[in-house]
Amino acid sequence: MNAVDAQANAVEVRGLNKFFKAHHAVVDVDFDVPAGGSLGIVGESGSGKTTIARMLVGLERPTSGTIAVTGRDRSRPARGARERGRRARELQIVFQDPYTSLDPSQSARAAIEEVLRHHGRDLSLTQELVDQVGLTERQASARPRDLSGGQRQRVAIARALAASPKVLVLDEAVSALDVSIQAQVLNLLADIRAETGIAYLLISHDLAVVRQLCDTVLVLRRGRVVEQGQCERVLDAPAEDYTRALREAVPVPGWSVNA
Repeated sequence: MNAVDAQANAVEVRGLNKFFKAHHAVVDVDFDVPAGGSLGIVGESGSGKTTIARMLVGLERPTSGTIAVTGRDRSRPARGARERGRRARELQIVFQDPYTSLDPSQSARAAIEEVLRHHGRDLSLTQELVDQVGLTERQASARPRDLSGGQRQRVAIARALAASPKVLVLDEAVSALDVSIQAQVLNLLADIRAETGIAYLLISHDLAVVRQLCDTVLVLRRGRVVEQGQCERVLDAPAEDYTRALREAVPVPGWSVNA
């Protein structure tokens, strides 16, 4: 796995807007994710954070504004298979429910090999990826129905890493897991970032998760940026009432954001 150039931003978003007929989902949003850095985007349901993730990966098209990943614009649809392949090698996404994105007929190992093959990478990297995400040989040979939620999420992470992306978008990627498994996956993600220099963009409603994984945080409300900055500053001393309300609603029993 190659580390990215530490001098450039992995993601640059400027003036991003997404308007649907019924509402404005994202309104004039700006942010950067440095190469090797990690940004958390937080907000309640309907705040626009998942819409931003979908625009980054090309599942939604911006109404206006620009999105650049590793310095290349992706505000418009990709032209042809070659550009789609390049974009996939630049940025991958891990969703909340990996079961829906995994082929039920494939073993974990076969799912990883499929992505390596698609991107013209050496299949010998399969074992490296299996080891990197902490799967045992039995788990690597199993199909999704025979794996736990945490194990399936490890497979989904390995599949995303198989493309050797510079950016990984994590869309509520640990929210469906119980607290102990969630902590294991977050530790895994922190280790992978330290080893590879990959950049993370974390979509979450959970400030505890953001604190553990992110350097900076952006708070959204009704599609607009309410507050952004270094994670510790925003979480420890929020300037806005809305951020304070999110902080008070941390969904893990007994957890304190100041702990």
